[in-house]
Amino acid sequence: MRFACRFLFFCSGYYNYEHGHEPQWPGREDFRGRIVHPQHWPADLDYRRKKVVVIGSGATAVTLVPDMAATAAHVTMLQRSPSYIIALPSRDRIGALLRRWLPSRLSHPLIRWKNVSLASAFYQFSRRRPATVRRMILRQARQLLGPGFDVQRHLAPSYKPWDQRLCIAPDADIFKAVRGGKASIVTGQIECFTAAGLRLVSGEEIAADVIVTATGLQLKVLGGATLTVDGTVVDMAKCIVYRGAMFSGVPNMAVASGYTNASWTLKCELVARYVCRLLNEMAVRKLDVCVPVNEDAELPTQAFLDLSSGYVQRSADLLARQGLRRPWRMYQNYLLDLLTLKFSPLRDGVLRFSAKPAPRD
Repeated sequence: MRFACRFLFFCSGYYNYEHGHEPQWPGREDFRGRIVHPQHWPADLDYRRKKVVVIGSGATAVTLVPDMAATAAHVTMLQRSPSYIIALPSRDRIGALLRRWLPSRLSHPLIRWKNVSLASAFYQFSRRRPATVRRMILRQARQLLGPGFDVQRHLAPSYKPWDQRLCIAPDADIFKAVRGGKASIVTGQIECFTAAGLRLVSGEEIAADVIVTATGLQLKVLGGATLTVDGTVVDMAKCIVYRGAMFSGVPNMAVASGYTNASWTLKCELVARYVCRLLNEMAVRKLDVCVPVNEDAELPTQAFLDLSSGYVQRSADLLARQGLRRPWRMYQNYLLDLLTLKFSPLRDGVLRFSAKPAPRD
């Protein structure tokens, strides 16, 4: 099937939803139980009163462990290295009060800006005072898990907060499961699968009836599409992101992208509105082509996503770069993006416009 358009807007996300990242450990075929990847969760999986091992320490694992622990005999979260886990209430009390006492036309914007402001402030504080935020996170874990749990070994990553995304535990659910004995956290490297579970490099063996490989995601750029411009294949790794929405040298194309430190849809909305503004401008002025052009050969660049997470590093050679100066800089800041994408002039000297020549009679 072939589609034709005058402007292409990708809203395909950046994950490979067909295949997640799943390392191949020795002995998988020897395991007598069931191995499951979260991206292909079987409807008939029954883990009630069974011993479950969840391999991983990211958001997927942190979400699965307390949920499965409610009915499983025991759930072990096996991690190669720790992640930061923060307990937050699932109910927004301030938001509930605002919705109770104010009409929706006032309460909804106030709740939105409250959440945006708090998330942004915490992120900025974390980047400026990482040691302080680290102490705060680990102090909370010690309070929730009690003096008998080795927080330093199992919940103290080697990296700074927000070098990778933080994991959220609604109502401290994973901490409650661990402290209540329904779940446990083991830190170590897998040597191999065995018939009855897993053996670690340390020699420790973990029994399991079900093993869940929550071992991360894989990225897929532009939904797997291959771009060509005038017959030449576009190497996305050589492109530079323009205002977080378009790419240098690629005409009439935009991508809905979001934040790594806040709700993904916050920036998607800003990009969508920017694209509408751009299309309206082109329609009014009867323009056919818009393309960001970088003429600064000395423009310093850095990675598209400023994260050390495995799924980002594994796909670094597939992702475009970002510049360290406007308009090539990507901000993890809603207010800055709001000002840039909503109010910045479209004709900034970098985004070039043109009209196709009129056809001859």
